[in-house]
Amino acid sequence: MTVAGEAGLLELMAGRLAKDDLTPRAAELVLAACRGDGALDRALAGVPGQEGAPREQTDGPGHGIYLSEIRVRGFRGIGPQARLPLAPGPGLTVVTGRNGSGKSSFAEAAELALTGYNARWTRARHDVWRQGWRNLHRPDTAVELDLVQAARPGRTTIRRRWAPGEDPTQGEWTQDNEPFDDRRWHDALETYRPFLPYSELGTVLDAQPEDLYEAMHRLLGLEAITEAQQSLAEHRKRLAEIVARPYDRRERVRAELAASADERARRAAELLGSDSPDLDAIADLALRADVGSGISLLHQIVDITLPPDDEIDRVRETLDLALGTVTAVATANAQDSLRCSEILRLAIQLQESGGTESCPVCDLGRLDKLWLGKAKERAAHLAKAAADLHEAADRLDLAVAATRALCQPAPDVLVEAQDMLDTTAVLHAWQAWEACASLDDPMRLRQEMFDRYAELAQAVEQLKSVAREQIDRRDLVWRPMAIALFEWHSQAQQALADSEGLADVTEAENWIRKTAATLRSERIAPFAKESQRIWQRLRQQSNVDLGAVRMGGTRNVELDVSVDGASNSALAVMSQGELHSLGLALFLPRAMVDESPFRFVMIDDPVQAMDASKVDGLAQVLADVGLTRQVVVFTHDERLVEALRRLRLSGTVWEVCRGEASVVQVRMSDDAVGRCLNDARAMRTDEDLPETLRAELVASCCRTALEAASHARFRRERLGRGMPHAEVERVLECALTTRQKLALAVLDDFAEPAKLLPHLEDVVGSWAVDLLHACRVGGESGDLDVLIRDTELLAGWLQR
Repeated sequence: MTVAGEAGLLELMAGRLAKDDLTPRAAELVLAACRGDGALDRALAGVPGQEGAPREQTDGPGHGIYLSEIRVRGFRGIGPQARLPLAPGPGLTVVTGRNGSGKSSFAEAAELALTGYNARWTRARHDVWRQGWRNLHRPDTAVELDLVQAARPGRTTIRRRWAPGEDPTQGEWTQDNEPFDDRRWHDALETYRPFLPYSELGTVLDAQPEDLYEAMHRLLGLEAITEAQQSLAEHRKRLAEIVARPYDRRERVRAELAASADERARRAAELLGSDSPDLDAIADLALRADVGSGISLLHQIVDITLPPDDEIDRVRETLDLALGTVTAVATANAQDSLRCSEILRLAIQLQESGGTESCPVCDLGRLDKLWLGKAKERAAHLAKAAADLHEAADRLDLAVAATRALCQPAPDVLVEAQDMLDTTAVLHAWQAWEACASLDDPMRLRQEMFDRYAELAQAVEQLKSVAREQIDRRDLVWRPMAIALFEWHSQAQQALADSEGLADVTEAENWIRKTAATLRSERIAPFAKESQRIWQRLRQQSNVDLGAVRMGGTRNVELDVSVDGASNSALAVMSQGELHSLGLALFLPRAMVDESPFRFVMIDDPVQAMDASKVDGLAQVLADVGLTRQVVVFTHDERLVEALRRLRLSGTVWEVCRGEASVVQVRMSDDAVGRCLNDARAMRTDEDLPETLRAELVASCCRTALEAASHARFRRERLGRGMPHAEVERVLECALTTRQKLALAVLDDFAEPAKLLPHLEDVVGSWAVDLLHACRVGGESGDLDVLIRDTELLAGWLQR
C-alpha cells in the first residue's frame, strides 16, 4: 500500500495525531510540514493557514503495461534492425544466446528507450564504454519499444532515434509520434523500476546504503513523510543555530569586554556573566546610554548649562534701564519734594475737615480756600514726582532680583568629576559668579555680575571641550565593543523569540520521525516476507539465511543475515552467486507490488556465477513470478532453459544468433536435443558439403543430441532422489564418451558401458545398438535420414 498523494498523507497524519498526546502547536507544524515548505514557513511565522487543495499530482504512465516487441537498429551488437517479439501478458520468456550474440543489446535498448538511460552505458566511468553504444555497421541508431496497456486499445510505441554524432542523452524521443513526456513516467520508473541489468544485479548490495534505502522508501510510499521530516529537521537545525548562537559567542564577547578599562565594557561583561543576562540593560549599554559613573560624569560635564546669552542680554538691558531711570528721577531735592508733598497732603486734609485754620507750621498764613486751591495744585505736582521716583525704585528692585536669579549653584558634577578632569578654574569662576548675588549695590552688581559670567562661560566651554575629547577617545575604543555587544543582543533577542518555536519544531520532528519508523516497519513487513520466501527458493543448499529486512535509522536497509545460524556479516563471505540471488530476492518484491503500473520485469543474465542448485531455484522463482507478471530473462547459460524443461516449468525460449556485419536473428528455440537434430537435418540437405564431411557432421550432431538427452535424464533421476546438484554435475563431468553418458542415463553407472548394448537391445531393440555404432563410426555407411530418425526416437525414449 502506498500513500496516494498529499491528501492521503494528510489524512494518514491527522489520524495518527488524533491518537497521540501532542501539543496543538506541534500537531499544527506536523500537518504544515506535510503540506510543503511554504505551509511550514507560514505556520512558523504565525500566518493563518492557507490549506487550499492538495497539490496536483502528475499523471502517471497508465496501468497494466506489458511489453509487446523490442526493435533495435544500429545499437551495440545489432546492426540491421532486429525484432524480439514478446507475448503481452503474464508468462516467462527466456532469451538465450552466446556471449556477443546481441541478446543483451535488446535488454539495454528497452531500458534506454523507456528510462532515457542505461545502467552500463550512461553511468560508465570510461569513455570507451560511453562511446561504444553505436553499432559499427549501422551509424543510424534507433530503438523502439511496443507496449500494451490495460483499458487502452492498440499498442503504444516509444521510440528513440539518434542521428550520427549525437550522444545517448540526445536524439529524438517520441511516444506514438508525439514528444515523449518523461515526467509522466519518471516517478513510476524510479519507484517500481522493472529493469535489473547484470551490471546492477551484483551491486545491489554493494551500492551506497542510501541508494537501496531510497528505492525501498519510495516503494513504501513514505517519501512525502521523509520530505516533511527533512523539512522539520532543517527548520529545527536553523532555529537551534539561532538559539545557540548567542550562547556560543557570549563567553568570547564577555572576555573581550572584561579586558577593557572602559566602565561600560566592564559593566557589560558583568551583565553577560549572569546566567540570565538583562537584555534591556545590555541594550542601553550597546546604544551608549549613560550607564557607568565615568562616562556618565563626562556626559554630565558636557551637559552643564548656563543661562543663555539672549537671557543674559535681556536681564542686563533691563537692569541698565532701571538704573538709568533711577538716576534720572533721584535728584538732590527729590527727598525734600517728597516731604513737602506729604506736609501738603496733611494740611489739605486738615483744611477740608475743619475749615479755615491758621497754618500749623508757621501760624502766620491762613488755610483758606485760596490756599487750598494753590496747595492742591502744588501737591499734585509733588505727588507725580514722588510717584516717578517710587516707580523707578520698584523697577530697579525687579531688575536686581532678576539679575541675582541668574546665579545658580555650581553643579555637584564639578566636584564629583575632579578625579577625571581639572575643574578648579570652573569652580572658582562659578563661586565668584555666585557670590555676586549677595551684592547690595545695584551698580556694583551690574559691574561684576556680567564680567564674572563671561569668565565663567569661557571656563565652562573649555572644560566641556576637554570632556568631549575624553568621550570621543573612550568611544573610539568602545564603539567596536558596542557593535559586538549590540549584535549579540540582537541574536539573544532572536534566540529568545525562537526558543519556543524550537521546542515546538523539535517535538513535531521527533513525533514524525517515530511515526515514520513505525510506518516503515508496518509497510516493509510484507516485502520482507516476500524477499525471505524468494531467498528460500533461491538459496537451495546455501548456509546463509535471510531473516528480517528493516529500514535503518541511518538511511540504510538492514538485512538480518546469518551463516550456519550465527549472526554474521554474511555479505562479506557470500559468493557472487549468493549475492545475485539475494539481489533478486530484494528486487522482485519491489517490481511486483500491486501499485506498480508495470506488469513486466526484465532481468539480464541472472544465472552467471550461480551453481546448478541455485539455477533450479531461480527457474522455480521466475516461473512463479510469471504467473502474474511478464518476465523476460536474458541469459547465455543453457542451464536455466534446461532446468525449466527438466522441472516441467512453462516458458517461452527465444534464441538470438549473430552473423557477419552484425546481422542478428531471433528464432524460437527448441530444447538442446531438438536444436542438434535441426542442425543435423540442415547439414544433411547442404549440397555444398562434401559427402564424407556431411556424414561426419550429421553423426556428430546425433551424438550430441543423445548426450543432451542422457544428461537431462540423469539429472532428473538423480535430483529426484535428492542428490545434491554439485554431486550430479561432478558425476556428469566424469562421463567422457557418448556410451558412458548413455550408461549413466540408462544404467545409472557410467562404469558399466559393456552392459549398455545388451540392455538397449532387450529393452529398446537392436536398432538402438546399430544407431550407436553408426554414430561412433561417423555415419560412413547407411542412410543419414534413418540415422537422424533413429536418433530422435532413442532421444525421445531417454527423455521419457
